[in-house]
Amino acid sequence: MLSRLDKLKQKVSGNNQVTVNTEFYYLAKELGCLPDLLGREYEVEYDSQGRICRILQKPMTIPSFIGLMNEMEKDYKRQEKEMKKSKRGRR
Repeated sequence: MLSRLDKLKQKVSGNNQVTVNTEFYYLAKELGCLPDLLGREYEVEYDSQGRICRILQKPMTIPSFIGLMNEMEKDYKRQEKEMKKSKRGRR
C-alpha cells in the first residue's frame, strides 16, 4: 500500500519532462494550497540563530505565473482525457 507521498512521487517522477514548475504545482495541489500560492511569492528572513523572524509576501513574477498557469492547463487537459476514457467504458 503506497502512502499519499509515495503516490505523489510516482506521479511526478513517472513523467519524463519533470520541471520545477511541475513539481511545485503537484505539491501545492496535493497540499490543497494552490489558491493561496497563485499570484504570490514569499521571502523568508532569518535572524542570527537561524530562526524565522519575518515572512514577506510579494507579487509573483510574470514568468513564474505563466509557468504555473501552463502547468494548470496541462493538468486540466489530462483530467479531461481521463474523464473521456471513463465515460467510454461505462456504455
